[in-house]
Amino acid sequence: MRVGGLAVLIGVALCVLLLRAWSIQVLHGPQYTAQANQQSFRTVDIPGPRGAIVDAKGRVLAGTTGNIVVVADVGALGTLDTHGWSPTHTGAAAFRKLSRLSHVPVATMLTRVRRSVVRSPFAPAVVLPHPEPGLAVYIDERAADYPGFKVTGQPARLYPQGALGSEFLGTLGEVSQVELGWQRYKNARPGVVVGQSGVEAVYDSMLNPGYKPARLRVDSMGRIAGPLQRSDLRSLPRLQLTIDARIQRAAVKAVQDGIALARQNGRTPTGGSAVVMNPSTGAIYALVSSPSYDQLRAARDPAYAAQLYQDPSHPLVNRAIAGVYPTGSTFKPIVAEAALSAGIITPSTPLLCSGSFNLGGYIFKNVEAGVYSTMTLPTALAESCDTWFYRLGDRIYHTNPAAQGALIQQWAHKLGLGQPTGIDLIGENGGLVPTPAWFRKTQHQAWYEGQTINLAIGQGMLQASPLQMAVAYSALANGGTIVRPHVAGAVVRGSSVKPLVFKPVRKLKLTGLQAIRDGLYQAAHSPAGTSASLFANFPVAVAGKTGTAEAPPIGDHSWYASWAPFGHPKVVVVVMIEHGGFGAEAAGPAAKEIYSAFFHVKGP
Repeated sequence: MRVGGLAVLIGVALCVLLLRAWSIQVLHGPQYTAQANQQSFRTVDIPGPRGAIVDAKGRVLAGTTGNIVVVADVGALGTLDTHGWSPTHTGAAAFRKLSRLSHVPVATMLTRVRRSVVRSPFAPAVVLPHPEPGLAVYIDERAADYPGFKVTGQPARLYPQGALGSEFLGTLGEVSQVELGWQRYKNARPGVVVGQSGVEAVYDSMLNPGYKPARLRVDSMGRIAGPLQRSDLRSLPRLQLTIDARIQRAAVKAVQDGIALARQNGRTPTGGSAVVMNPSTGAIYALVSSPSYDQLRAARDPAYAAQLYQDPSHPLVNRAIAGVYPTGSTFKPIVAEAALSAGIITPSTPLLCSGSFNLGGYIFKNVEAGVYSTMTLPTALAESCDTWFYRLGDRIYHTNPAAQGALIQQWAHKLGLGQPTGIDLIGENGGLVPTPAWFRKTQHQAWYEGQTINLAIGQGMLQASPLQMAVAYSALANGGTIVRPHVAGAVVRGSSVKPLVFKPVRKLKLTGLQAIRDGLYQAAHSPAGTSASLFANFPVAVAGKTGTAEAPPIGDHSWYASWAPFGHPKVVVVVMIEHGGFGAEAAGPAAKEIYSAFFHVKGP
């Protein structure tokens, strides 16, 4: 019986063991397998490639390529404990050896490793982000002499069009601690490279893949025991811009030619800008700022990128959207609309254009001192008579003395001046439309009649950007719609194209618009028109206004604001050459060059 009982007991025990084994293997097998895998693998965060940026025709403006870096195996060169990562004796010797070869201090490399370990403990840490090509080849060929270090590739921006597009593409950089709190980078993590300017910044959440998880096998002691296993990277959508690379390239050359022409004329230009835009939708075909910078070089050369911030010519400032200047005579159509809308004048109201205008003993002079003629609005715009608009500004002031001529400022605001346009780029300057209240508050002086008269020809403290003038002239061209300018056009995912919608800001009812349009057409075509020498024989009908804005002590700013074709506007072109002289001397020829490229006009 004792033997039998022992046999039964052993049998029961064996059954329990079999049942337990069955439970472990069958019932709980997946659970234990998952736990084992978690213990034998570590998740590593690897930066992924950014989404591409293409122009309106699909040409790649910013793509992805590989950037050579030298990384350190943090597990082989050091240990990680509750106090952080620190190199082993052997690891410290390896870092010193690499430091002697690369001339990068050991402390700098250790700091880079520790920052990387905080972000992702098992990820390879980049210790040499921009090694010289010869250095990278040397380390790669002598891997046995530099154990723990490896030459590898990291996603980087590729610019197939070269330096074209720095005005709107923007730069990249590691997200800062301050930026992590911004709404724009709400999904970013420390160490992630984000867009710092241009569309790279505005559309970062769409273009930026952030970190992509990869797996690394480790042993029971947590040491690396296998190669990095990357998961398939999901392709990001492409951002298609409204920019046309062909027109952009032509506009850049046109502005540079305008600057060169100003120098030939004895001027001292300091820069220039241009906006080429669809007046009906606000889609921007070209956006130029000169001097600019090479974003390809800035991405590859940290020293060059740092130097840009110290450059006295301010190449990082997008003059087309952030540069603000007195507008000169390009402001006159806005003054005309203010007077027409209030019934102060009609298109046929005659006013005197003379060599000067006397206001209480102060003489306001005209460019042409010998002129003495009665003109209506279209002729005054075509010939850009300053004294005609001085008298109009005086009428506006005296129509409602209590308002002190604020009607002009009201219409300037309605047409988009004195406030940001809302373009999908960073760094826009809202400019300034000086009002009596602003003048009293900031200048501590009363607003006098002379300020209104000076404002009537776009002088004084008026400050506007070329983009704002493009928006205002688009409203004159399209019948009163204030468009929201934009450079992004659509999001492309494979064969799917999703257009981006930018609704107009407002719709205005414009009075006497045809008279203003006729005046701008005559300015480019009548014998006495200020830009007739440029456009009278041009095969496409252009309506445009020259502007010469006083900017002492260097010299006048050269403006040209326009659209074409006159009867069926397809494009607005605004060019501004800083200290370039008269509007027809520098900005006008540059605008003509842009129109020639846009409409495929051949010949001189």
